[in-house]
Amino acid sequence: MKKNNLFIDFRHLETFCRVADLKSFSKAGHELLLTQSTVSGHILSLEKSLSLPLFDRTGREVRLTRAGQIFHQYASKMLHSRQELINALCEFSQGIRGELSIGASTIPGEYLLPKLMGDFKREYPHLVIALKIADTKEIVRLVSEDIIEFGLIGARVNQPALHYERYTEDEIIVVGPIRHAFTGRKVLLEDILKEPWIIREEGSGTQMAVEEMLRKREKSLKQFHVVMEMGSTSSVKEGVKAGLGFAFISKRAIEDELGRGLFSKFDIEGVDPILRQIYIVSHRARTLSPMGLEFLRFLRKNRT
Repeated sequence: MKKNNLFIDFRHLETFCRVADLKSFSKAGHELLLTQSTVSGHILSLEKSLSLPLFDRTGREVRLTRAGQIFHQYASKMLHSRQELINALCEFSQGIRGELSIGASTIPGEYLLPKLMGDFKREYPHLVIALKIADTKEIVRLVSEDIIEFGLIGARVNQPALHYERYTEDEIIVVGPIRHAFTGRKVLLEDILKEPWIIREEGSGTQMAVEEMLRKREKSLKQFHVVMEMGSTSSVKEGVKAGLGFAFISKRAIEDELGRGLFSKFDIEGVDPILRQIYIVSHRARTLSPMGLEFLRFLRKNRT
């Protein structure tokens, strides 16, 4: 590798990191609004500059080579440092502006933050908020690795380096197809677990809260008749709407459909409401940017 002639374009770094994270050239192109040939060109340019292959292109999924794994660690840090530099200079010269990267699990990301972000943007129109929505465990990973400044999640994951602040409360309810035989009466947990169920993927805050409730009653989701596992709240709702089964779901996510009579809500005999906290998670060792601190103050002032 010719160190003296090494030149790396930050656009190519960003493309490389998205391909590495998504394990797909086409998915990275879709997310970055680039054609697949442009994505391939960026990667080839990097590999030519480094004189090293960064990906193994065997099968449908691309994988990092050992050199690619090392390069990914440093590329992520470089992109993060670059964004911090841009933000710091913008804040110094022009007040609060630039890009703030935060994350959220499904419920706060889809049902809490959009309105709050819109209200905040009216106060700070020059600020861009990049919101990453993923399951709770993924958001915790992104905060741990300093990829995002902080996140809103539906469960705590035990990591000593992270700080959790209670933000608001969420209730998880049981919904099912309308006009079911159980509609209109309380049901026994033993009866309802025999019904077909649609559940969230492992790692979601909803599933963690449900498993905790079941453990207290010496039950587990493994005892349920699970017919589908979905990666988002929206897909769970569509499955229930199609009459495919019952689901545990956030009341915040289903209020509109319940009001329109698209689902039935079921109360389980002897089971108290399943309440969980929505937390703000941040890194103990990291100082938030002025933008991050300002948005955090705004969130605390506008709890719902």
